[in-house]
Amino acid sequence: MRKMLSGRLLGCGLVVALLLASVAHPAVAQRVGASVHAGTLGTGARVTVSLTDRINVRGGIDFQPASIQVSALEAEGNEGGVDFNVELPTPAVTAVLDLFPGGSSFRVSAGVLYFAEPLALEGTPTEELAIGDHDYSPADVGTLRGSLGTTQIAPYLGIGWGDAVGPGLGFALDLGLAYHGEPDFRFEATGPASSNAQFRADLDAEADSINEDIPNFAAVYPILNLGFSFGL
Repeated sequence: MRKMLSGRLLGCGLVVALLLASVAHPAVAQRVGASVHAGTLGTGARVTVSLTDRINVRGGIDFQPASIQVSALEAEGNEGGVDFNVELPTPAVTAVLDLFPGGSSFRVSAGVLYFAEPLALEGTPTEELAIGDHDYSPADVGTLRGSLGTTQIAPYLGIGWGDAVGPGLGFALDLGLAYHGEPDFRFEATGPASSNAQFRADLDAEADSINEDIPNFAAVYPILNLGFSFGL
């Protein structure tokens, strides 16, 4: 709870800073640009407004276009498992301030990302399943659902190339990290066994085992976006 609160406060502070910056130079003729891209946040678009000759503010949204399939948990006899459909965090809303220190297209960026939904997975076993130290039938388990919880507001730092408010078509590249806190994985089930204390303990033990395997660097979300911009 403390990590989530501190992340929200820091994120809100950065958002306020961006809003103040957007009105800090009313006398400067503002230029506007747009960009489309694809990367680790999915596919998305940004709108960019110049604040000064060397400072831009950007805002946009990204969506993960597809889910992925993974297999996890062991079936009876250590063969097979459960095929999970994994939904990546989506959508992600971005607010970023860009500084062009050398007057070229290279920029240093700071801002916040807002993840509307966490990573989630869902799967239904088709054979007896080993959960914790016990075996459970598909009828008892029902559908298994998991979620990888992080803070929704993530401070972002990065670098990039390209000025979206420049004239004509341009190149856009972003590299950076968003700190969304230490992930916490949890399982739940829809079957009748979900009301059984032993099953609940076994399911929690599986989730704890997954959490122990999550590396420390998973507290940051890597950002890589590549696309094109167009000055309006």
